[in-house]
Amino acid sequence: MFVNERILQLRYKLQRGYLTLLAFYAFEEGKTEQTEEFYETIRDQIDKVSKNDYFAVAGDYNARDGNIPIDGILGTNGEITTNSNGHKLKEFASVNELK
Repeated sequence: MFVNERILQLRYKLQRGYLTLLAFYAFEEGKTEQTEEFYETIRDQIDKVSKNDYFAVAGDYNARDGNIPIDGILGTNGEITTNSNGHKLKEFASVNELK
């Protein structure tokens, strides 16, 4: 399903149910207002996914998220640099942790 020019949602039938994949291309650094709207749209799409589906999120976040670990979200293998898109991604992942 085409959500918009930056977000695509795919749902595949598996032997044991369904897999929903949310694929996207985030805005480049500095597009603060568009980035906020982008993450709101992603959150809305996640909320629409059936709780019975397997679920994956993949895409280009245009984020530099640093190497300071966040338990269950981010490891230490990133680069040292962090940008505002990286901060937004970490905030989004922390608030919307999927299990």
